[in-house]
Amino acid sequence: MSTAETMGLIDALNRTDSVDEIHALCAEACTGFGFDHFIYGARTPTSLVHPHLFIISGFPTPWWEHYKEQNYFQIDPTVAHCASRTVPLIWNSLAPREGENPAMRRFMDESRSSGLRSGVSLPVHGWQGESAMLSMVSSREPEAMQQEIVAALPELQLLTAHLHEAVRRLVEVREITAGPQPGLTDRERECLLWSAEGKTSWETSQILGIAERTVIFHLQNAGTKLNVTNRQQAVARAISLRLVTPQFG
Repeated sequence: MSTAETMGLIDALNRTDSVDEIHALCAEACTGFGFDHFIYGARTPTSLVHPHLFIISGFPTPWWEHYKEQNYFQIDPTVAHCASRTVPLIWNSLAPREGENPAMRRFMDESRSSGLRSGVSLPVHGWQGESAMLSMVSSREPEAMQQEIVAALPELQLLTAHLHEAVRRLVEVREITAGPQPGLTDRERECLLWSAEGKTSWETSQILGIAERTVIFHLQNAGTKLNVTNRQQAVARAISLRLVTPQFG
């Protein structure tokens, strides 16, 4: 795929108003870069136990259904890599190793048997704490694809960033953060911020120069707005919604 064609796809992603069109554009990119299959997934921590998942799959249907039934999200090394790293993962490094976990070895063997033999997974991390990834996959052996993957990496990384922004624009507002965001006051945010730093109500009152009972009042109000039952939940939810963020300076 030429640079001009890649930029054309990016322009289309920036203008699209349809998830179906995003799927079609991903499929076009997949073919254009010489791959056979693709998958995009994003995880947003609206809940730490049950995060919101959004997936656009271009995997073979039998394999994708089997993947979900076996809950392979939990052991897929590409998912683990993209959740915690910022650099692409070329699948050459995923060859089974001696002494590897039997479940992992089975997953790798089944993946290869389904025609997913080589590829690259590209992570992207958003400002709301979400982690996302785009995997481009080939049925060809890793050695046959390595040079093509390395050559395509810069444009694939650029494409992944714009893909994620397109998904955020179309999906997040409707599904992830549906409904009005809790309208915390500045003082409620401050009290939550210092609670997140491990400060007691009394310590927070000394830092902010207000009465301890006032701190408790603001934290209780914040908890009500966030629909939680205790201070720890309030802090966790406020952070996950980016209502409380690190301070600079």
